Amino acid sequence: MKKKLNILILFSFILLSCGQEGSNVTATTDNNNEDGSSAIVYDSKILMELFTSTTCGPCLPQNTTLNRYLDPMSAVYAGDLADKWILLRYHVWWPSAGDPFYDWNPQPVINREAYYDVGYVPHMYTNGNVDSAGTATTWRTNARAAVNQPTFFRIDINGSRNGFNISGNVQVTSSADISAVSGFKLYVAVTHDNSTYTAPNGQTVFDQTFVDFLSGGTIDGEQVYHDNISLGAGQTFTKVFNWTMDDDWPNDSGVSWSVEDLNLVAFVQFDGAGQNNKKVYQVEAHAFD
Repeated sequence: MKKKLNILILFSFILLSCGQEGSNVTATTDNNNEDGSSAIVYDSKILMELFTSTTCGPCLPQNTTLNRYLDPMSAVYAGDLADKWILLRYHVWWPSAGDPFYDWNPQPVINREAYYDVGYVPHMYTNGNVDSAGTATTWRTNARAAVNQPTFFRIDINGSRNGFNISGNVQVTSSADISAVSGFKLYVAVTHDNSTYTAPNGQTVFDQTFVDFLSGGTIDGEQVYHDNISLGAGQTFTKVFNWTMDDDWPNDSGVSWSVEDLNLVAFVQFDGAGQNNKKVYQVEAHAFD
């Protein structure tokens, strides 16, 4: 839902605080744009990034409870969150090797694991900058605390699937001028739902499984998985994608899956310093079927 501000107030993004010299740096934007129109404030959705593994015993009960929160047929369905709760599940390489979802594409997962300094599984992060630890009840509590936070970002995803190919674009619009603040990044991830696999830990159904990033590229010889964004008020950044799913994913005959269960998740994350370092300001998801 979007809300227009009808009184002259100063709405602030507190992006950087308590820097190396103890100073506070605040990026602010008036609610009025240069043409006199009111800036628009959007309600943010929730991104929760879960690090898990098919070889992790404690991951099974927590994933199972989380799935029940997301299941409309469950007695504990979190209906108040509905489509506002967006999940990404990264499969890691411990406590034992052999997770097929990790083995297929390890480098992006290694990058995100290092970014958060995960340390153990299961381990959830809410909107990037909230460590939600390892229990599903805490994950649900933190999701409810994070829903509908105000943001100047809107994300629109337009896309279609043709066989194993997905194509379209992701558009990020900012109703405020953020051009003077560096550190905003767009991530675009492909996920898969409802794959089946009899895992060592007993889990058999896997949803929101990370497959790959469509954002990013090589900068100074280093692979990055994001696109930097810098926008004036009312401006839009467009990320075009055209990507084909390998029909051999995840290279394990024990995994059954359908190409009809592909999804796209796009989110804007701030990478800087202070209390909002790593904060996700907006997220959106798109199911292709």
